[in-house]
Amino acid sequence: MSAPDPNTTTASAPSTDVAPETAEADVTGLNDLLADATVFYQKVRHYHWNVTGPHFFTLHEEFEALYTFWNDAIDEIAEQVRSRGDRPVHTLADVLDLASLEEDPSTPAAEEMVEVVIADLAALDEQVQQLAERAEEADDADGAATVLEDLSEQIEEDRWMLRAWLNDL
Repeated sequence: MSAPDPNTTTASAPSTDVAPETAEADVTGLNDLLADATVFYQKVRHYHWNVTGPHFFTLHEEFEALYTFWNDAIDEIAEQVRSRGDRPVHTLADVLDLASLEEDPSTPAAEEMVEVVIADLAALDEQVQQLAERAEEADDADGAATVLEDLSEQIEEDRWMLRAWLNDL
């Protein structure tokens, strides 16, 4: 058996490139959020590709806007992990191992897709809120608090709009 590559890390064995005083809980929390954001991103892309029915045009466009936003959010979260001297979770196996959100192998009806997205956004927002509170308490100089607050605001707007769409049916 060969020795592990020192440049390769997994979610269970993070690498640190800077001082050990980096807040491990924050990095772990950010990597957990990164894993959930990645699962959410892929789920929304799946829904974008497979939505059908009378709401196709509206939801196809909305799902695209969501996954486009989350593509950028994933990058920002990963950069926050790197700025703390650790490596962002990056393999699909590790993402699925860390994520609390579940993939959706089914192709639900359009309304159910929206309900799942709303529920997932609520779970993501709960994580974001907890991390933002910790970042504020730690007087985060690396900018995680700002990134997380902006993310929370967008999540709440998206949840509100999707709930309004469901109420119009």
